[in-house]
Amino acid sequence: MSSIKQHAATRVARAVRAQDQSQVFEARQELATANIEAAIERALAAAPPLTPSQVKRLTGLLKGGQR
Repeated sequence: MSSIKQHAATRVARAVRAQDQSQVFEARQELATANIEAAIERALAAAPPLTPSQVKRLTGLLKGGQR
């Protein structure tokens, strides 16, 4: 597990133990972001270079637009 993911998972555990719902929400957001980042990095490492139109389409997904 990357240090970013480990840090985020640790934040979730601490917030849950402290029963701080706002911190739990933020920590889970951070963990989800770290997981998505890791998945994107793995996919890009295994894929051939993306075309500009592919980058644009994926950027749209990340911005919450086109699917």
